[in-house]
Amino acid sequence: MRCALRYTNEFDRLTMPTTPFLQLFDDNDFTEALTEVLLPGYLPKQRWFTSKGKSITSCHVDAVYPVQDDAGIVTVSVAFSDGSRERYQMPLAINSTPERRTLYQEQYPKLILGEITGTGMLADAVPRTDFRARLYQMIFNNEDGDHGLNAEAGRALRSAGASQKSVVPAIDTSNTAIIYDDRFFFKLFRKLDVGLNPDLELVRFLSERTEFDNCPPYGGSLGVGSMENDEEYLNLGLMTGKVDNRGDAWELFQQLTQEYFADDNRTIGSVTIERARLLGERTAEMHRALASAGPDRPDLVAEAMTPAYRGEITDAALRLLERQFAQLAEKMNQLPASDQVLARRVLGAHQQLNERLSRLRDRDMQAQLTRIHGDYHLGQVLYTDTDFYIIDFEGEPLLSIPERRRKRPPLKDVGGMVRSFHYAAQGQLLLNEDRYRGRDLRDQAEAWYREVSENYLDAYFQASGDAPYLPASEEDRMALLNLFILEKAVYEVAYELNSRPAWLAIPLNGVLSLV
Repeated sequence: MRCALRYTNEFDRLTMPTTPFLQLFDDNDFTEALTEVLLPGYLPKQRWFTSKGKSITSCHVDAVYPVQDDAGIVTVSVAFSDGSRERYQMPLAINSTPERRTLYQEQYPKLILGEITGTGMLADAVPRTDFRARLYQMIFNNEDGDHGLNAEAGRALRSAGASQKSVVPAIDTSNTAIIYDDRFFFKLFRKLDVGLNPDLELVRFLSERTEFDNCPPYGGSLGVGSMENDEEYLNLGLMTGKVDNRGDAWELFQQLTQEYFADDNRTIGSVTIERARLLGERTAEMHRALASAGPDRPDLVAEAMTPAYRGEITDAALRLLERQFAQLAEKMNQLPASDQVLARRVLGAHQQLNERLSRLRDRDMQAQLTRIHGDYHLGQVLYTDTDFYIIDFEGEPLLSIPERRRKRPPLKDVGGMVRSFHYAAQGQLLLNEDRYRGRDLRDQAEAWYREVSENYLDAYFQASGDAPYLPASEEDRMALLNLFILEKAVYEVAYELNSRPAWLAIPLNGVLSLV
């Protein structure tokens, strides 16, 4: 695509040396073509663009940060017809040599935005080895200069050396990944939110300030502003040590459930129990480490759970119950007969569930709120031959950064993992219908879930001991935990109802198991 180019130069310009890349954005013709023609056509085709179903009404260049003479990072605001707005990071480069143009045309045609007359090809910069090497160099050197980007190296990177070899793995995620020297994993956040990203904040704290070794070590970061005291901080990228692994824990427990269902005696193997207990221990160690922050880290230091907070989470769970049950009742007649039977049983327990959730409000328990993982399930844990490593501390992706950074009871994470064990057992049957055709194994799946989750919980509570973030009495612990398990199952009902109706029976049975 060839463009003659125009736009009003409203993006945020810092005092910085001029480069050909920056000069390009001084051209009003270019910026108008970029925002009015190129971006509206390019963005919906990218795998990291999260709002493909929305209609774009306008795009605007917010800021331009040079990385090299012919490449840099551009932040872009996108407005949609429903009134919402999103901000994205776009590493862009001008490819002026025949070799680079040919490389993109043959290997990366979907990453080309357009051809700029008299200048070169405008494209995503990540495929260029020189651009990736420059990003590594900036982080390794802790560069904080007049270009507007602030970089920081962690201990793991500082001891690694200044190597710059890199590859871009072919993984389908909402961010862009770069692997350096098969040792460091650099995640460029594509959709940007103002504020310190919890993944950066918590991995940095765990790696640099605690003895917790079961998350990827902090390698460094790239951002705009100061992560320590700037409320408008914009996190562009996080580098962590690469964990050699055999997959995520979901894959592991799918293997283990398959072995269980293949055993005519339905005996849960010792490996399964040992793995569940080890994961419980690692979960407790993560929570103890997150709760260890001192008063010099006010955003991380533990706080008392007040009666007002208990009321808040109770009200939130009750509102969720009302909203999700209304959706379930509305779509009842669209469900298969077997799911309708389950759904009617669940809806029939509405009052009982209301009463159960409401009990927490009046339990005068003492416990602490801390920072937690926030989106904890088997897919967020990598496994090796002998251990587990916890990843992706970003929190619930639908929440804002301030909401994700709120302190919460660590048992919320535990409830998420318990629900994930339920999915592991029932999901094995749903994902392999041909293997289990003609065999009703739902009761056996429930038995597996109960024994495995009980061992996970037992190991978690043993490793936690008398940690102040847990209520002292077992009754209070279980009351708080069951609220989070039920809340998660109710949320899953609406998710499966709207996204994967074939899986609806899993959360419906999950709700019924708590009645």
